[in-house]
Amino acid sequence: MWDDVRVTADMVSLGELQHTQAPKKVRLYGNLQRSPSYSGIWGYGFDHGRDGKGLFQNAYFNVQLPHSYMEGSEIEPHVHVRLLPGSEAEAGQQLLLEFEYVWVNVHEKAPGDTNIIPMNYTVKPEDLEGGNTLISFGFIEKSNSGISSMLCCRFSRITIEEGWEDYWRPKGFKNDGFKGIMVLLEFDFHIQKDSAGSKELYSK
Repeated sequence: MWDDVRVTADMVSLGELQHTQAPKKVRLYGNLQRSPSYSGIWGYGFDHGRDGKGLFQNAYFNVQLPHSYMEGSEIEPHVHVRLLPGSEAEAGQQLLLEFEYVWVNVHEKAPGDTNIIPMNYTVKPEDLEGGNTLISFGFIEKSNSGISSMLCCRFSRITIEEGWEDYWRPKGFKNDGFKGIMVLLEFDFHIQKDSAGSKELYSK
């Protein structure tokens, strides 16, 4: 069976480094009979930013695969977002997103390099009205992955300023052209499960 390993928006660390900007709090929903000062649901908004050469808006998080995980099976990293269009956003515009990770078993030597998956997501008309858009980074695998293995991760929205595309932008991908805000709801991993847990503390 399939299940989610979940990372809610409140479980991430929001980084501020050179050429980065922490996502800002934005109002997701409001009550028509209440003032915005006294009601509403808020979230972390990744904007279409400008910062000289380029702007990375990052969320960092760690995930442990549970004892129910089918060892060695592939997993699917994906994100749930709400797109707030504003006045200039249109269907057909594209987001430029990245998922960076390392995947390490218990007592395994730390890897010397990360894996980076960039992607363009083309905004659909229904995304501009919807409240829960799912964007998948495809399947990833580690042939010897075990229970309690850890994924250390970065999820980013990237905007590249004119003249710096070749330096900052992942090769083969288009710049972020979505003129709106992407609100992070949750980052998840679809995993396969073959048991309710493990028979031993550290092994299946």
